[in-house]
Amino acid sequence: MNRILVGLSFLITVGLTIVVPAAAQSATKLPMDTSSLSSGAQCCMHMLLEKTIFKVDVLTLEIRFGQEDALKISRLVSGRDYSRSAADAVADIAVNSRDAFARIEFLRDVSLSQFVDGVREDLGHARDAGIIGRSDYEMVSENIPKWFSFLEERGIRKGDRILYRIKGDTLRTQFIGVDGGLALDQTDVGAERRLAVLGSYLAPKSSFRRGLIQSLFR
Repeated sequence: MNRILVGLSFLITVGLTIVVPAAAQSATKLPMDTSSLSSGAQCCMHMLLEKTIFKVDVLTLEIRFGQEDALKISRLVSGRDYSRSAADAVADIAVNSRDAFARIEFLRDVSLSQFVDGVREDLGHARDAGIIGRSDYEMVSENIPKWFSFLEERGIRKGDRILYRIKGDTLRTQFIGVDGGLALDQTDVGAERRLAVLGSYLAPKSSFRRGLIQSLFR
């Protein structure tokens, strides 16, 4: 299960962090503003992640982009077949986007330890590709179990969702339980936030990269 939650490593990194206290979250749950995102046919990457050997559905992932980046991506893929060079060009735009939204929905239960393993694996691919620095990787890797300690007993459950909104260098993260409860509503500021988010999904060797990019060519 080490590759199950590979893109989640970007949830919290270093720098300015604003976390809504758990006791106050029910009164402050505000929807994410997605009004600047494109609604065109090729504005959205999406995929189903399966456990490789047994083909067990684990989660769905969707990433949407703002108008400018969506137009660039659309022009790249229009009339073309999937290829390594095309994938590299799409990934370069996507990783550097400053207007993006990602939505994960879990299709099975996952433990905190499985979550942490997945975080470390795909964030490592972003590090190896030079998308994020080694110090950012090490800090996240070391502290993820502490940041997500609320999952230690509960774990991630089927139907839980994680939402990420990138606007400029600001990342907002929400963890919404299957019961609709808000377990995390956090805002982080810093370029490494968006690079860790999108790099974990789109770096070479990421478990998500090929599926996400191929979805644009169908």
